[in-house]
Amino acid sequence: MEYSNKVNGILTGSWDKTIKLWDPRERECIGTYEQNNGNVYSMSVCEEKIVVATSERKVLVWDLRNMSQYIMRRESALKYQTRAIKCFPNREGYVMSSIEGRVAVEYFDLDPEVQKKKFAFKCHRIKENNMEMIYPVNAISFHNIYNTFATGNILNI
Repeated sequence: MEYSNKVNGILTGSWDKTIKLWDPRERECIGTYEQNNGNVYSMSVCEEKIVVATSERKVLVWDLRNMSQYIMRRESALKYQTRAIKCFPNREGYVMSSIEGRVAVEYFDLDPEVQKKKFAFKCHRIKENNMEMIYPVNAISFHNIYNTFATGNILNI
C-alpha cells in the first residue's frame, strides 16, 4: 500500500494482478489497473510515478496522471522472488531486493552511460562453520537527505 499526494489517493497492490486507486475522502475504489505481468509483490510511489514489482520478475513503471498503460517494463535484475522495491528520493531510479539476499540498484534513464551505474550485491548472509545462511531482504528505506539506504529482514533467532 502506498499514498500519492499527486493524485490524493491510496494505491493498493494485490495478488489478483491489479493495482487499485482509492479516494480516502470517498472511501471507495476509483480505479483498477491490471498488471498483466503477475501478482503485485511490492510497489513504491515517487512523485508522479509508481514502480511495481510483480511475481513474474517484471518491474512496471506507471505515470499516475495517466494509468491507461505503463510507461516502462523491465525484467528484474534479480533471479528470485522480489520482496521489496523503493524509489530513490531524487526520483532517478529504484532499489529492489529479493528472497535470495540480494539487492539491485536500477535507474529510470535508459541512456547507456546512466545504465552503466546500475549494480547488484549480496547481503543478509551469515557464514558459520562452513555453512552460509541466506536471508531474504524484506525492507528497504532511504535517508531523505543523503540518498543512502538501509535494508532489513526478519531473523528467527
